[in-house]
Amino acid sequence: MSLELLNTFATLATCVIVAATAIAALIQLRHLRASNQIQGQLAINALIQSQQFRQAQMTLQGLADMLTDPTFAWAFRAPMSESTPPKVIEMRSAAHLVGSNLENIGNMVRNGLTDGRLFIEQFGNVVANAWDLLEPYARIRRKDEKTDAVWEDFEYLTILSREWLQTDGGVFPKSRRRLLPSWTALDVPEGGRRATDDH
Repeated sequence: MSLELLNTFATLATCVIVAATAIAALIQLRHLRASNQIQGQLAINALIQSQQFRQAQMTLQGLADMLTDPTFAWAFRAPMSESTPPKVIEMRSAAHLVGSNLENIGNMVRNGLTDGRLFIEQFGNVVANAWDLLEPYARIRRKDEKTDAVWEDFEYLTILSREWLQTDGGVFPKSRRRLLPSWTALDVPEGGRRATDDH
């Protein structure tokens, strides 16, 4: 075997080793990205399902009424101060908690830092409901701050969520048999009045 042939084999072997190393690195990067996605989704799940987030959503049920009540409406347009009514402070804190966190998640989805489809399949209804509660306040903030940038990634996330919900909002594989019939065919008993303490 000539030296030139041996040199050619050595060069080819080096190329094969470099290519195999590159392929292994790509596989490792893919696994690392999947691991990061999983960690990110778990952190988002923990946030959305946290007691603090859910309590803030419950608090926001009264936002629309407060925004139209002259006793409180002014305080949503003014900077927070000692004269801000405690109920408004609580409501603005709840709005900030929900709106800012969904804004951050929307930014992550828009920039491809988290899987938007996976998030929306799990929490599309939460996003759409939160936007419905916060939209009147978003209007005020945008008008007062003279910018459309207020909660724009939250708005983007809401659009994606509503689009997904309008397509049926289900992810169950069409090719698989279901245990329950479609919700339209379910036979369920009528709900009665909820018992209260004063009865």
